[in-house]
Amino acid sequence: MTSRIHWAWVILTASFATIFIHYSIRLGYGILMPEMIQSLQISKAQAGTIASSFYLAYGIFSPIMGFAVDRFNSRILLTVCSAILATGTYFMSRPETLSQACFAFFIAGVGASAMWTPVVTLVQRWYGANRRGLALGILSVSYAIGYGVMGIAIPPVVAAYGWRACWLILALFSFLLVPLNGILLRNRPRDLNLNPWGEGEKTSVPVSPDQGKKRVPYRRLLGMPSLWFAAVSYLFIGFTAYLVNLFIVTYGNLELKYSFSRAAQLASGIAFGGIAGAFLLPLLSDYIGRKKCVLIINAGMTASILLILWAGNAWSSLFAAACIFGVFYAAAWPMYAAAAADFFPREATGTVLGFWTIFYGFSLVVAPALGGYIADQTGTFRYSFLVAIFTGCLAVLFFLPVKSHTPPAGPGIYPREFTPPQ
Repeated sequence: MTSRIHWAWVILTASFATIFIHYSIRLGYGILMPEMIQSLQISKAQAGTIASSFYLAYGIFSPIMGFAVDRFNSRILLTVCSAILATGTYFMSRPETLSQACFAFFIAGVGASAMWTPVVTLVQRWYGANRRGLALGILSVSYAIGYGVMGIAIPPVVAAYGWRACWLILALFSFLLVPLNGILLRNRPRDLNLNPWGEGEKTSVPVSPDQGKKRVPYRRLLGMPSLWFAAVSYLFIGFTAYLVNLFIVTYGNLELKYSFSRAAQLASGIAFGGIAGAFLLPLLSDYIGRKKCVLIINAGMTASILLILWAGNAWSSLFAAACIFGVFYAAAWPMYAAAAADFFPREATGTVLGFWTIFYGFSLVVAPALGGYIADQTGTFRYSFLVAIFTGCLAVLFFLPVKSHTPPAGPGIYPREFTPPQ
């Protein structure tokens, strides 16, 4: 197959749309939270529990999706999960009780569990090692744009039609992912007789009889100390990132007493600040290394929360601090994904990310409920944010011992302990 546009860019476009809509739903809840708290007459801890239900499903099913993407067809997986995400999002427009909202967001979380690990794994298959940071940076910009648009679009929709209409609109867009992914996605470059983009100009890729059958034994992955250090680091940075991001609009609206539309601008500040970070920091990592960038990102995110607290009620300083937080927040996830591909055997990328997501999912289940509970008990989110600073410091410390377990040579070459079984 010869084409002026490599199919990798088609894959990236469909993946961009998938991440865009997934994160619009996932992070849109944090923007809608103050409206739902007042409408459903629930506490901050209960509102956090709704988010926890999403992340509980996400944490349970993400390892399964990570395992599945290394072994099954990515197109079928993402098409089915797009329909599940859309169904849960639709039901988020209809709850009258806390339990109904939790159930609806749990269903959405099941669908969303396929919309990070499988997507980044698929994209990395289509791009060469020296172009992977670029591709993941572009992919992560979709999160930032989606979240930023939500911060701008949700307040007028809420004012005119109410918060339920926002969920209906998001459900419609998520249903559109079903035909998009079903038509455009392809599992691997060799399915179209292509090389990954950036690994040469050949249009025909010879496939050996054993190609695609190599597996890295799971027990050997579990024997790597670096796998565990990185997983715990991922847990702590997930706690830090989502506690602040989930409650920032509620903090601005219900605690600092800014209007809902003004407080929602904090979400847009995080998102649009993240555009630069999501694109530039992964690109920078192609030159200075993934580990250095992960450490910079974790430390920068932690420091920016201090700036949010120091800003207090000063709007300009608060908004600037939110933008700085966004720069590091948006870059964190593609960098951990790139580290999984670079530090461990490529055939196990989805499995590694799925394993890390067990830890990440645990933090995301705990962070919303705990952050809301602390705010309810103390009357302020400031103590919740201080906990996030502490966990951010732990994320830095636990990533320091992480070392690469993959050889610097070309594809198909493994260190002795990772020679795949024939």
